[in-house]
Amino acid sequence: MSVADGAPIDLPERVDRADAILAGMPLLFVGGYGAAAAVVEGWVVPVATAALACALLMLDGLVRNPPRAR
Repeated sequence: MSVADGAPIDLPERVDRADAILAGMPLLFVGGYGAAAAVVEGWVVPVATAALACALLMLDGLVRNPPRAR
């Protein structure tokens, strides 16, 4: 099914925690990079800050609250 066919797109019935984490990681990376870039000159520290923030979110989603089978 595609949008080009004119058929409606099926949306998931509910959003799981893992889905929210996957959707939030790019937003967190961009936000962390932007905040660190505003404070520090260069690109190394902003990238490291953004990567650390995403790693913490990923560890929370995989280790602390792992996804469960339905």
